[in-house]
Amino acid sequence: MPEHTVAAGECILSIAEENGFQWETIWNHASNSQLKADRGDPNVLFPNDVVFVPEKRLKEATKATDQTHKFVKKGTPGKVRLRLLDWKRRPRNGVRYSAEVDGVTVEGTSDGDGMIEFYAKANARQVNLAVTEGTRTERYSLQLGHVDPVTTDSGVKRRLENLGYLCEGEEALRAALLAFQKEKQLDETGEADEATRAALQRLHGC
Repeated sequence: MPEHTVAAGECILSIAEENGFQWETIWNHASNSQLKADRGDPNVLFPNDVVFVPEKRLKEATKATDQTHKFVKKGTPGKVRLRLLDWKRRPRNGVRYSAEVDGVTVEGTSDGDGMIEFYAKANARQVNLAVTEGTRTERYSLQLGHVDPVTTDSGVKRRLENLGYLCEGEEALRAALLAFQKEKQLDETGEADEATRAALQRLHGC
């Protein structure tokens, strides 16, 4: 049985794209049931996780001769969702942005909640984002797929960082957890307890 060992930055969508499958075919395969139960989200895998990838099956199509036929490969693009906040963690609505992924540029404006959304290839690895407000343009390089499960300390830290909290060092991480818990009206323990992890996953989106 073919198996794929996950590298940093990969997810089920990118693995499916590389192997010519719909992501549901791999994620819902019986041989991946334990992985699915352990990770819970096709967008979040650990490096060195092992994913079963089934063999491709030959598909035949009967068409008339002496004619030109077009065959389209089905695919599921990945959706990138980002929220723009100011330094006081208030939504930045109506801000113009330009996102470049694999040589394709998408432009738009953030909504009233500071959200921006656009599609990218499922195996895309990086977004180059330019945010323009007035005469000032900010530029960011964002890695796609580099978030560990929220059940891990590294997953908690990365989600806090992505949400705008400073987490460098043990004391800074504790302060970030306290700030997050206070903002979300959770028990202010400074620890990544179950309720805090659930709130982080819900707000982060995965």
